[in-house]
Amino acid sequence: MTGIGHLYRKPLEGLSTLPWLAQLLADDVDAAVHGLNCGTPTAEQLAQFAATHHLGPLLWPRTDSIAVRDSLPETLRNQWQQAYVRQWLANSNLARDLHRLHQAFTRTGKNVILLKGPHLARRYYGDLAQRKFEDIDLLVPSGSAKPYLRWLKNDLKLLSPMLLYSLRSHLTHAQVLSGEGLIVDLHWALRCHPSYAIDEPRIWQTRQAFTLPELGDRIDVLDDEYTLVLTLLEIFDDLSRLELTVKDLIDAFLILRAVDHSMDWQGFFARRKTEHLYRITIDVLMLILKLFDAHNLLPNLVSNLKTQGPKECQGLKMVLRSGNRWHALWSYRLSLYEMSRWVTVPYLLFSGPIRVVL
Repeated sequence: MTGIGHLYRKPLEGLSTLPWLAQLLADDVDAAVHGLNCGTPTAEQLAQFAATHHLGPLLWPRTDSIAVRDSLPETLRNQWQQAYVRQWLANSNLARDLHRLHQAFTRTGKNVILLKGPHLARRYYGDLAQRKFEDIDLLVPSGSAKPYLRWLKNDLKLLSPMLLYSLRSHLTHAQVLSGEGLIVDLHWALRCHPSYAIDEPRIWQTRQAFTLPELGDRIDVLDDEYTLVLTLLEIFDDLSRLELTVKDLIDAFLILRAVDHSMDWQGFFARRKTEHLYRITIDVLMLILKLFDAHNLLPNLVSNLKTQGPKECQGLKMVLRSGNRWHALWSYRLSLYEMSRWVTVPYLLFSGPIRVVL
């Protein structure tokens, strides 16, 4: 995994390209060309950034305008094109695996929601090949997780670590199974922590149907709101372990670009308060705005954030500071979990070593 934690010796190296990338992703070709012509970033810096974070498949189609092409070496774009083709083939194979697995769920009448995967690529990237996926993430009802796991093991012959589900279900949110050419990350919750009160009935009530054009399947997916919530929680978890990837940041930015004008932001923040996710979501949203310098690109979010409380981004301190793993785990998480530290600290001390094993 290539994450911010691996960039701590030079914490701004690479990340300074994100504001330029935001302009490109927002289809502001003039701003993107101007940045390249001014050397922010240079072609060499952009090449290194793309190679480090495996962004060739994202950048190749988005630099296809004549003005941008003329500002980049042809050999660089050829490399990105080859990466795009390879990723299209890999993601197409993954989509076929998803089709096969979804048919098995449908035949047995089992409810399932696709997390990320082809839906994320199609809905927010606009292209199956622009976002890399390595497994199939599925959400099942929490009360059905144990029989679903048994069915996946017995009927589909998928293998997983033989650890007690009763223990795992209280400490983690998912279990990885593999076999028959499949890698499935089966979730029974978006995330698991004693402070969270995520509204599971609402997740299932607001789910939407997504048609995968390549295969014609209609698959249930999260709505825009909970897709964003899941992405923000992933960023929070990964940053607290110093393992945040640029890929996750780009996910969040593109989701925000897609929903900014339609999202009921005041309702969004109110619901996060009832789910005890308010501090986390506010902080991660502020982090996205600052890293991408996206205040002008997400005007509705910015105007609604001004009505909220916190003004200082704890996550940005984590990115810019050469901190250590323990500081990340304790200081960052304790500042944002919405529960007493007298409960959080014993929980982290008890669950941390076990979750590493799980």
